[in-house]
Amino acid sequence: MRVSDITELKIVTVLERGKPNEECIAVKAKQTINLGQYGIMLGQHSGDNGVFPFRDNMFWFGDGIVSEGDWLLVNTGSGTPRTNRATDNTHNIYSVYWGRTHTLFADSNVVPLLFRVDAVDIPSPPINTPQLGNKNA
Repeated sequence: MRVSDITELKIVTVLERGKPNEECIAVKAKQTINLGQYGIMLGQHSGDNGVFPFRDNMFWFGDGIVSEGDWLLVNTGSGTPRTNRATDNTHNIYSVYWGRTHTLFADSNVVPLLFRVDAVDIPSPPINTPQLGNKNA
């Protein structure tokens, strides 16, 4: 499948591959956007700029505005999100945490994939019915 390129954000590199509590994905904002439509998945590099995505490996940024020139550091381990000023004192560096218990990029064939969600379909919630064996129902 071929999809359009993302030009609003750019994965620049993976820093400290395979190092626990140091590994992170460096992403640069190329324009001011709301991150709510974006996330990162993992995949197996297949050559010629191709990737096969892995199942059940997704990080969602959540809603938040970044400005052109800001950086996102997606740390693969755990921690507390924080914001710092870049050395140019005009851009922000946002550190966020995936919360994984192990490193993700020790194998150089494993790569991050940036994705954008352009549309969704959400079903109506099911009717809440009593469950068998539930004494509180």
